Amino acid sequence: MGCEPTHIQAPKRASRLRHYLTAMLLVTAAGPVDAQDSVPPSWFVDFSLYPYLSRVKDDNDFTTTIRGDLPGRFSYFGYMNFTGVITSGSAAMSRSEQNIRYAIGDRLPLDFNVQGVFARGDGNDFSQVGVGWRLHDTPGWKDFFERINLTYRMTFHLKRFGHEDSDSWGMEHFFRITFPNVTDRLYISGFLDQSFGEELPDAMPSNPVISEVQLGIRLWKDFYAIGEYRINQKRVGDEHNFAAGIEYKVRW
Repeated sequence: MGCEPTHIQAPKRASRLRHYLTAMLLVTAAGPVDAQDSVPPSWFVDFSLYPYLSRVKDDNDFTTTIRGDLPGRFSYFGYMNFTGVITSGSAAMSRSEQNIRYAIGDRLPLDFNVQGVFARGDGNDFSQVGVGWRLHDTPGWKDFFERINLTYRMTFHLKRFGHEDSDSWGMEHFFRITFPNVTDRLYISGFLDQSFGEELPDAMPSNPVISEVQLGIRLWKDFYAIGEYRINQKRVGDEHNFAAGIEYKVRW
């Protein structure tokens, strides 16, 4: 994230991202059909705009996130981060991750995950495969997670393709908690990504972390006020930042 931004209009970057999304959707459209197809699919898109950035003014100031169910045991999750929307009025993509997940079984809380990563800077695009563990669906733990209204998943990306450090791997954490006994307007969510085995400058930690924790308060219908605390250990000297803005969710 410390490289110069590459504008989303750039033909090569846009073409790679478009082709990757098309291929993933074709694969999932041909996936097996089972009893889950009798349940209507659930999708959401959210748009987050951050007019306030505390320290790092060229940090992401606009994000789109999409998640939804696909045929069979497949699901999709992806996001795109942009910079410059507020400061210059010109959207430049800083990072996008596109995921296809396949639920391994009804009783196993495990997913096979394929991810495409598209990041600004030359040579930063790569793909990785791994296994996701839905801790909140794990037998013996599920009742506890439901009582505290917490979802938590870990994904182990064990093999990377096209990455300059072919032996590197990554681990992702994601959580979301709500407080229905207090109010239906509040949530806290976040993620933590950590890389292992990369050849990095001496100034960086050997296993750097990128993390965000977001607090959201519903203002009216599907509009939320949001605040995010961000950590990016690959951005040496500017590792910490705070962002505040507005989020809009669309569900169907």
